Amino acid sequence: MGRVIEAYKELAKKANEVAEAKSAMAGWNNVVQFVVEGEGEFYLKFENGAATFHEGKHEKPNVTLKGPEEVFYKMMTRELDMTRAYFAKQYTIEGSMADAMKFGRIGTAVAKST
Repeated sequence: MGRVIEAYKELAKKANEVAEAKSAMAGWNNVVQFVVEGEGEFYLKFENGAATFHEGKHEKPNVTLKGPEEVFYKMMTRELDMTRAYFAKQYTIEGSMADAMKFGRIGTAVAKST
């Protein structure tokens, strides 16, 4: 498995442990699909206040993030700001922008805890 997949597996695990992330996930039942060039497809499912990692493609994700492996890795390590990368067209968002922003808040809560 690639470094991006491993990083998002860890994010899902930590999101279930960090109080601020758990609070952000409460009542948010959605799927965030990833299409990462060089690593493939996977998704995070948020349901009943918990996050789970899944390989493959979900039938009906709420939001899909697509882009190169390097961009996603740099966003995960906080070397690259998610918002700036989006506006610089380094990756794309399909579907609900509100859900993408909510996911970003969960990721930020996890990052702040480490």
